[in-house]
Amino acid sequence: MNKAMDKDPSSIREFFINKGYTFFNPAMTIPADIVMNFMGEDVRNRLLFTSSPSGDELCLRPDFTLPLAISYINNEVQANKFVYDGYAFRFPSINEKTRYCPEFRQIGIENFGDINKINVEGDVISQACEILSSFYDDHLEIKISDISMFYQLLNHLKIDTYLFNRVRRLYWSGLGATEIKDSIKKIINTRFDAKPRLDLIDEYKNNNLSSTALIQKLTGSDDLSIFSGRRPDDIVKSYIDKSELINGTMINDTVIEQITEFLSIKGDISRVIELLDNFQKKYHIDFAEGIENLENRVKILKKNQIAKDMIEFNATLSRKVEYYTGLIFEIRTKDENKNEPIAIGGRYDKIFEELGSAEPIPAVGCSIYVDRLLFDEGDNES
Repeated sequence: MNKAMDKDPSSIREFFINKGYTFFNPAMTIPADIVMNFMGEDVRNRLLFTSSPSGDELCLRPDFTLPLAISYINNEVQANKFVYDGYAFRFPSINEKTRYCPEFRQIGIENFGDINKINVEGDVISQACEILSSFYDDHLEIKISDISMFYQLLNHLKIDTYLFNRVRRLYWSGLGATEIKDSIKKIINTRFDAKPRLDLIDEYKNNNLSSTALIQKLTGSDDLSIFSGRRPDDIVKSYIDKSELINGTMINDTVIEQITEFLSIKGDISRVIELLDNFQKKYHIDFAEGIENLENRVKILKKNQIAKDMIEFNATLSRKVEYYTGLIFEIRTKDENKNEPIAIGGRYDKIFEELGSAEPIPAVGCSIYVDRLLFDEGDNES
């Protein structure tokens, strides 16, 4: 039995404050277009939207990372290490067992601007494990991956923009290696039902046609509701990418096997490092930096009293949001009844540039799901 039900989650916030994090809760609403740019399709379908009195479309914060980054870039806070404790809003997915409403409590930390990336990543994981271990008699386990190596592979393979984006989205959807392989094969067998309108694409690229106008000309209708809330810019980008697929380099079976082989890499760190080294030699791709980063993360975790056998690498480990750029991790309990991660996090170095920052700002963080932390399987038993 775990001790979570008997402890106050607010102790997590106080723990991080004592570690030097500044408590700050950002705005509860943010511009909807910003959220749509960063969230994956699964999350976009579960967001809560509203409008301001001036007519601007807003979104209730689906997590704390985006609104915190906006507050930071707008100089609304003067620290660079934050702990938050409050409510985020998105409808639960079909498979979630710990909540039934769109409002859920998150406690987490963010570190903005620290250039000692690997050290900071190790500290974030270690500190999260330290406080979570006080809630559980069970042992915790850590799963990690590194999206930068997967992106490096896709760039190495020189596949088309359309296919690159589709494969990337498949990864972020949380599919396994075999499922991604089958989905890629379906994608490359798909063709336009009609010849793409290159004349309209040229008009759009020359700024003579808006995204909305292009869609209306293609569909012959002014009704965009059939696209389920997708932004016109995203729809047009996908259409253009797909049109370029016709004349581009196709993914063949050899390329699909390379992608599948990489995404099948998983297991304890020693074995994974060997597999990654074999993979880079076999396909002439330089994973030296990614392997070194992985080794150094493990060294820091070991220094911080995290046993090596607690850590497992899984190349398909992903989140439903798409802003991560490097490390991705989750912390779970080994309790078989708890099939969702208690804490998730990773590195997202591009988020500030995409929000308008003139300079890159390193960023890494971790969110703890309080509903999952306190969930007891016995709550659902009659």
